[in-house]
Amino acid sequence: MLLENTGHAYCAAPAALPDDEGARLAALQGYCVLDTLPDKSCDQITELARTLFGVEIALISLVDEDRQWFKSRAGLSAQETPRSMSFCAHAILARGSLVVLDTHQDGRFRNNPLVTAAPRIRFYAGALLRSSQGHALGTLCLIDPRPREHFGPAEMARLEQLACMVMERLEQLRNRGYTDHVTGLPNRARLMEVLRARAHVKGDTGLPCAALGVDICSREYLFDMVKALGWDYAESFLVQVSRALCEALDYQPVYRVTTTTFVFLHEGTAAQRQEHIANVRQQFVQALEIHGIPHQLDIAIGVLPAVDDIAGSDVVRSLLTVIDVGREEGICPRQFESVHAENQRNAFWLLSALPMAFNSSDELSLHYQPKVRLRDSSCVGVEALIRWHHPVLGNISPAIFIALAEKTAQIRQITAWVVRHAVVQAAAWHARGHRVPIAINTSARDFESDDILRLLAAQLKQHAVPPGLIEIEFTESAMASNPAVVRQRVQAIRELGVKVAIDDFGSGFSNLSYLKSIPADIMKIDRSFISRLVENEADQVIVPSIIHLAHQLGFSVVAEGVESEQTARILHHLGCDFAQGYAIARPMPAEELEEWLGMVR
Repeated sequence: MLLENTGHAYCAAPAALPDDEGARLAALQGYCVLDTLPDKSCDQITELARTLFGVEIALISLVDEDRQWFKSRAGLSAQETPRSMSFCAHAILARGSLVVLDTHQDGRFRNNPLVTAAPRIRFYAGALLRSSQGHALGTLCLIDPRPREHFGPAEMARLEQLACMVMERLEQLRNRGYTDHVTGLPNRARLMEVLRARAHVKGDTGLPCAALGVDICSREYLFDMVKALGWDYAESFLVQVSRALCEALDYQPVYRVTTTTFVFLHEGTAAQRQEHIANVRQQFVQALEIHGIPHQLDIAIGVLPAVDDIAGSDVVRSLLTVIDVGREEGICPRQFESVHAENQRNAFWLLSALPMAFNSSDELSLHYQPKVRLRDSSCVGVEALIRWHHPVLGNISPAIFIALAEKTAQIRQITAWVVRHAVVQAAAWHARGHRVPIAINTSARDFESDDILRLLAAQLKQHAVPPGLIEIEFTESAMASNPAVVRQRVQAIRELGVKVAIDDFGSGFSNLSYLKSIPADIMKIDRSFISRLVENEADQVIVPSIIHLAHQLGFSVVAEGVESEQTARILHHLGCDFAQGYAIARPMPAEELEEWLGMVR
């Protein structure tokens, strides 16, 4: 305890910085209490301190980098004051607590603005708030506009007891905010604390610190589990998997950072890191049985070789990125590369720019690819294909932005945009005496609700377009999630008078059982079977089988990706009804299509 009551000359400089200032600030940030809402328990302690010691003001003061912030305050309206004026900034330099009986007699404080103006401090007593590692975070302090002649050891002991109660509460708040409530493991916020603390560690151990991200299963797998068995079962699953993961990592700290992703920090050699990865993979080779149900987990592992080389806030983002890349590429483990982050940023940028394109009059457009009857080469319709010309990036490939949009709800916006513009174009051609049916592509997400059915019906009515001039194409993957519901919605579209086509047949779900009852008119054979038809013997067997099967089930057949006259002749010989591809015509704007139609008629 320091009982200061001496008359030093006033020094304008603020309190010196503690020797452990970097680690102290990291510890303070680790409690995650700065700038948080009031806490009832803390407020009760400050009010008790004010009453017990008969002072006007009691504060829980936390000394931040350039301010002191009050987690709780009794008798004071200010939420914070500059550190340069802070009495507590002097207190954290003391080995014990700090008492100033009369600020007018203390050279450090007599000219302090908090003394010369409101709240006109004359008496101050501060008991240190120390972290479990011994860092002084701030004080529980007493302030009064009246000086005192005495503040003895017994009174300071009581104040220090209250300070211990404050620290116990801060620990509770930290643990509540830093522990995953399902698995009991430290969470992402705790990982951020650890990474921030590393940034303040002085010296170099010479050992690189790597971060391993382990995604225990795909998000779809967990969501299907929840839908089938409920959240209670899914939480039991997560608990048991997390225990198995901790066992594989020798019970070193493992952090749960997303629903299915866990992170482990490893400080050691690359060989030691590979040993940990091998242990994790071996742990999940066998199916994990939970409540009698076996789960063969498809884990993915991402590696950041040196976390100290990147900002702590980027660690989790980078791990999630490389885990997704590894899943897509089928590589486990996958090591992070800077290009992964660049691709992720570009993808996010494109998805962010897409809504603006919908509101622009000239960014998005439709091109139309003709579909012809193989028997006589007459055009029987066109397929509407969206194009995006960005004002800065230029033409953006549909293969890029459609694939990105299909992972989000934005694909529905794209489909809605295409429906509106295709119906308008069909109406314009119809009004000029051209009967040109337009096929519109849809995605599996479009059939998750009745929105597309309502939009299609409204657009046909608004523009007085005969339903036969519009065709809806859906892929086999749309049937995979909920075949009965999708079948019902497709049937409702067909009942409008709109034709329906199964697109890219053979490339996805390929469950022949649904073909028996699917309400479609047309089957489009995926281009992967058509592009090598001339030279590939397997395709020469598969394609006629598909054509025969489709005809037997009542479908007309369209071959996609026809790129040579020879391919077209073979398809005609095999009995295929229609074809589209570069050998016939490339996608083109409406004006060019009208010229093309004029030449072939």
